[in-house]
This record gives sequence, C-alpha cells and structure tokens, in this order.
Amino acid sequence: MAEKIFYYKAEDNRSMPELLTYREMLEYRIKTAPDAALFRSYDFKEEKEYSILPADFLEQTDALGAFLRSKGYSRNCIAILGDNSCEWILMMFGIICSDNVLVPLDKGLETDTLITFTERSGSKAIFCSSAFRQKAELIAEKCGIDIYELEKLSEYAEQGRALIGTYPPAKTDPDNMAIMMFTSGTTGVSKGVMLSQRNIVINSCKVIQQSDFSGDGLYLLPLNHIYGLNSAQNVTLLCGNTVTINKNLRYMIKDIQMSRPVIMFIVPLMVEMIYAGLWKGIKANGMEEKVRAMIEENRRKGNVTNEEKREMFKDILAFFGGRLEKIVSGGAALSYKYYEGFKDFGIEILQGYGITECAPVLAVNCLHLNKPESVGRVVCGSEIMIDDPDKDGCGEICAKGPNVMLGYYKNDEENAKAMKDGWFHTGDKGYLDDDGYIFITGRIKNLIILSNGENVSPEEIELKLYDCPAIQECVVYEKDGSICVQIFKNDEFIEQNGIENGEQYIKDYVSSLNTSLAVFKRIHTVEFRDIPFERTSSKKIKRSSVI
Repeated sequence: MAEKIFYYKAEDNRSMPELLTYREMLEYRIKTAPDAALFRSYDFKEEKEYSILPADFLEQTDALGAFLRSKGYSRNCIAILGDNSCEWILMMFGIICSDNVLVPLDKGLETDTLITFTERSGSKAIFCSSAFRQKAELIAEKCGIDIYELEKLSEYAEQGRALIGTYPPAKTDPDNMAIMMFTSGTTGVSKGVMLSQRNIVINSCKVIQQSDFSGDGLYLLPLNHIYGLNSAQNVTLLCGNTVTINKNLRYMIKDIQMSRPVIMFIVPLMVEMIYAGLWKGIKANGMEEKVRAMIEENRRKGNVTNEEKREMFKDILAFFGGRLEKIVSGGAALSYKYYEGFKDFGIEILQGYGITECAPVLAVNCLHLNKPESVGRVVCGSEIMIDDPDKDGCGEICAKGPNVMLGYYKNDEENAKAMKDGWFHTGDKGYLDDDGYIFITGRIKNLIILSNGENVSPEEIELKLYDCPAIQECVVYEKDGSICVQIFKNDEFIEQNGIENGEQYIKDYVSSLNTSLAVFKRIHTVEFRDIPFERTSSKKIKRSSVI
C-alpha cells in the first residue's frame, strides 16, 4: 500500500517537443497530422457539417490577426461572449496569436457582472454571438468599447487577408499575459487570473506525457472555463485528432452519436446525465435483466478486459457512437459508483484535478494506473507540496511549476496570500501518496464547486442577501448539489415595521433576488435558525458549524 508523503515532483514520462505558444501548437499539428480535421461541428437544423483542416485554421488565424492589428489592437484585452462554436475558438486563436489578450466571459452571468469584468480588464473590444448581441451592446455602451459579431468572422478574415502584407503574423512572447480569466474567490470578489501562453501550452503538453489521451473528442464544456478552453481542446489538438464542438447541450446526445468520440473531457454532472441516459435506453429496450446478469458475471470473473467488455456490449454502446473508450472527469468530485458503472461497459473514467490559477491541470489519473478514489497523479513537470500536514498527513495542497499563473491582475493583496516562497496555495486540503497521487479531503477556502463545475462564491450572494434588513445573519452553502442559505432573522426590524410573517417576507426577497442571479447561483433552499451563528474569536461566523 502506498505511503503518504509531503512532496512530489513528477518527472516527464516520454518525450514531447517543447512548445510554448498557440502558433507553435498549430504548426506542430500541421506537421504531425495535416489531413485530420482540427475542429468539426454539426448544424442539426440545417443538416450541415462544418470542419476545418489545421493549415486552413492557421491561415484564418493569421487573417484575423491582421484584421485586429489593422484596427489598432495590440497588447489589448479583447472579450468574447457567446455559445460554443468553431468561430469562438478561431477568434480566441486570432486574439492570442496577434499579441492581444483574451478575456472569456461567462454567458450565464448577470449583465452587471459582465460589465464589471470588462471594465476591470480594460477590454477594448467584445466579440459576441448574435444570440447575445443585446447583452453585448449593453456592455459595449457602458464600457465605451467596440463590438463585433462572431457570425461575421469570415468577413473579418477576408478583410485581414488583404492586409497581411502590412500586418504579418505577430511575434509573441510566451511569458506575456495571453488570457485573463475571472474566477470566483472566497472573499466574494472575483479575481482576474493572468495566464501566459507558456502556462497553458506547457500544461497541455505535460498532460499528454502523463497517459494516453488520444482519440477524436467531443467538446461539451463551456469555452469560458479553463478546463474546456485548455484541456479538452488543446490535448486533442496536439494528439492529432478531431474535436467536435457541441454548440448546445440540448444536442449533446446527437453530437455524441454523430461524432462517435473516443474520449470526452467532461464534468461530473455530465457523467451522471450520460450514465442515466445509457440505462434509460437499456430499460426501454427491455434488456435490463440481461445486461445486469452479464455485468455480474464479468465482475465474478474479474479478468474481463475493457476491450472485451466493449465488444460484449457493442450494441448498447452505439448510444455513444460505438467508439468511446475513456472519459476524463474534472471540475468537481465524482462518485465512485460512476467509475464502476462505466467500467462495467469497458469505458475508463479518469478523474483529474485542476484550478484556474494553474492553467488548470495539477493531476490526472493514468490508464495504466487508475486510482479512482484519488484525483490523479501529479502532472509531469509539476511539484506538489503538502503544507502544514496534520497527524493524518493532510494539509493544504500547494503547487509549483511552469503552469502556475503570472498572478492576479492588479491585486497585490491576493497575490501575497496565494503565492508564498514560490508556491501557489490552492486552498484545498488533501494528501499525497508515494506514487504521486493526490487525494482531496476537503476545502480550506469557502468556494462552492457545484457538480456541473460552476464555482460560486458564498460571500458574493451573502452580500446581496444583507441588502434585506429583515436578515440579521446568513450563511450560504451547498447541499445536495444546490445553493442553500441559513438565516437568522432581524426580529427587531420585523416587529418595528409591522411585518406579519417575517419568514415569508425574507423568502419573497430571496425569490426576487434569484431573478437577478445567474441560474447556477440561485438559492434553492431557505432555512431559518432561532439563535445567532457560532463565531470565532475574531467574530467571524464558523461556517463549519452550519454545514
């Protein structure tokens, strides 16, 4: 049995050319797999398929870069707001390769929040999907910036082609900021994480060195999240395979069946949805009893390979297109039952662990040694240290390596908290074994991570709740995958204002507040308490006493 240790440095497993920039990634792909489509998407309404080869993608990247530079954008922040699409990704490459900085915006956030992020980043322009044109216009008007439509990218590229002689491809410094990504923090104020091309590209290359992540993939994650923006996209690109872009989760199953992926990078909520859909199909076809019997027999034997299982259940696995071999799950914890459930059909689930500040992957499980109870082996080239371990060897997980961020944008106070003696402090609690696998046991910070991978700062919501004078104290927390709040009422205010039902008054306020919050931030359960919250000596509420 592996022993607990307090430090681990993961050495490279196999050779990989040193790539540092997005352009170098594309040039590597053109050299190694020029004839395989880079990206693909389906339009089910128009019954059309779109795909693009690596060389064509690079040519369009350069054309868009010339367009941007002709408009005067150089080392400027440029935001993108919209649905997943090949155009979104192409514009991202155009921004970064033209020596500008990408600011990916979460389409699900409130307009006021998006305006704040745009202002704080100093963005000079915003590219948007037509579906978000109205929201983007409000942002552009408030911030006084230019607005462009992603659907018009071909027009912008055409203009750029005529200008490439004047604006040739830019030379970029891999150590300059290339992406500014806003992430929720425990203080209730979102921080702008500054990532360089080196941070992101090296992280993708190191993931490939970790294990076999090859195979055509399906992109289901939102592009404004670093997990999807880097891991799901770049890893498949570098492996020489095709990434199919899912534009809307309503078409998830259709995209799975059309693209026939070998690998999928997804969050636990998607794992649960897909698994439920698989068994729904089995039951609908009257095969449940037979399939369960086959699974029990395979478990009894104990030596049936994944390949044999996939052949045995090939008719059922047509639900996934018939080629699915592995699923990488990250963003939140995944129940062991899903690992075991998919393995019954010959599909391996590899849990990973990452954080935006580390571009994002710090650990991921390996096919040759999968420890599903862990979040994976420390990724190649990275160092992990357990700070201030307790008697059980658990402490704060700290990281060092080329993937660690440049810092938080214009936030010296938070930088000082996060970076100490060259180590990034994740705020997560866990331990290491001597095989280099990380086991997470809890969270030091208060950040709520939902099963769909969305991050929610409880303090942000609490500040809004305190706008209601009938609320004396409150704590927002997660319960069974939903946002909940526990409240101690201000009985004095309720009595003085002749409010007959204080609890209903507060519930009505919460309902009103929910209409202004992003869907994933909305409060699902309101609980009331009769006594004030327990507090520390510094008068802070003890959150651990609430949950």
